[in-house]
Order: sequence, then structure tokens, then C-alpha cells
Amino acid sequence: MIERILEQAPAIRRLFAEDRAHSHLLPTWQDISVLEAVNKALKPVAAFTDIMSGEEYVTVSSLVPMLHHLQTNVLQDDEADAELTADIKRSIMRKMDSLYDREKTQELLHVATLLDPRYRADNFKEDRLQSTKATVVDEITEQAAPAPAPDVMEQQQEDQPVIAPNPPPQKRKLTLGNVLGKKRRSEDPTTPIDQRANVELERYLSMVLDDVDGETDPLMWWRDHQRSFPLLAKLSRKYLCICATSSPSERLFSTAGHVVSPQRSLLKPDKVNMLVFLAKNL
Repeated sequence: MIERILEQAPAIRRLFAEDRAHSHLLPTWQDISVLEAVNKALKPVAAFTDIMSGEEYVTVSSLVPMLHHLQTNVLQDDEADAELTADIKRSIMRKMDSLYDREKTQELLHVATLLDPRYRADNFKEDRLQSTKATVVDEITEQAAPAPAPDVMEQQQEDQPVIAPNPPPQKRKLTLGNVLGKKRRSEDPTTPIDQRANVELERYLSMVLDDVDGETDPLMWWRDHQRSFPLLAKLSRKYLCICATSSPSERLFSTAGHVVSPQRSLLKPDKVNMLVFLAKNL
């Protein structure tokens, strides 16, 4: 809106020149200077905000690279900046630092960035890289740990009658492929899950990604490479589905507000859920 006012400033002056009754609303040169200073500080940030508010593509993994770019390039002090522009930039940087300074938040964002093949460990400091890798391995190990069976299930199994085992399947005829396949598998003993995760992670970070650019869909990339990185592919689905901002949920509540109008005040909650789902997915 500010940029639009600056673009239309000549037309606004002509309009108020013909309308003397409202000439006091004509922006002064001081007003224009303030608008230009505010626009210079906010315009580049607004572009990033629009991108990060999307919901049909991966956004959370771009937060760390975006914040680094803003702090090292866009919001850096410039001698040509007006005092108001510099103050706004410093205020934005302080606000961003306060929003993302919690260690758990930083951990989540860096894991998501590491699992995005477009970024991986770009601009990671060495200590942050090592802690993020340790977090990835620990989470994969935790996910792979078998859940303890509840006592109720054990009691039910004890109460069930004993069923005769099925007859053994007919022995298949051995072929050369079967023999060699068994031999190959026997040479690869069972490896602990944390070691497998470490091996996958190191291969992923050292892999040359010629097919990846800024327009690559990370989720599609992991789908295509899940055979090579089964553990990382599973973990990536957990992190890369997170939205970077609350804009998608706010849009959802806005849709719900349109659905539940005074004329539809008797709708039951399950019907409201169905209508909101249809409104967002049709």
C-alpha cells in the first residue's frame, strides 16, 4: 500500500489541487519522506513474508537460510539509509532474534534445513552442524525403537486358544540368483540403527546433487531417493510438512468463519469440519 501511494503521489497532488475542501489531506514532503523510508525497509522483507506464508510447498526448511540472508544482506546497515530506515531494520532484526532464540526452535529449524536437499548444511557453523547431526541420529534411533507391548495385550494373548501352526511352505527350487542373493545378504550383518543413520547422513551430506536447484520440491526428491536413504526419507516427512508461519492456519480459521455464518448457526461441528475440508480441498 505504501509503495502504491508513492507511485500515485503526482495523481494525488492533482486530485487535491482541484478539491480545495480536502487540500489539508495532501501529503507533505515530510510525509513522503517518511513513507519512502518505511517502504525501503519493509519492501524486501514483505517479499520474503509472502513466500514463507505459502502452504502448498515446503517452507520451514527455508527459514534458517532466509534469516541468514536477511541479517547478512537485506537488513545490513547502509550509509545511504535514512535514520528511520535504519531504525526499522534494527527493530526487525531484534524481533526476529527474539522469535527464534529458543534452543528447541533452533534445533527444529536446523534439522528441517539439513533435510532439505536444496540447502543441507549451508551456512551451518561447525558446532551447530554436529549438534544437528546428533539430533537427527537420535531421533531416527528413537523412532526405530520397538514400542513396549501393554500388559493387556499380553493377557489377551495368554487367554487365546492355541492354534496349530500352519504347515511349512513347499521348499522352492534353488536358483543361481537365490544362492548369490543369500550369500550377498549374509555378508552384510545386521548393523545398529544409529550406525546406519550415521552412514546415511554422511552419504547424503557428501552426495553431489546435480539435479537439485532452487525450484526442487524436497518432498518429491526424498520420494525419489527413499530407497537410498530410507531412514532419512522417513524423518524428512515429519519435518518438511511443518508450515513456517501461522498464515495457513489463519486462512483455515477465516474459511471456517465464512462457513459458520449467522444463517448457518445450527450446523453441527462434524458438518462444519466437512464443509471446511471441502472448501480447502476442492
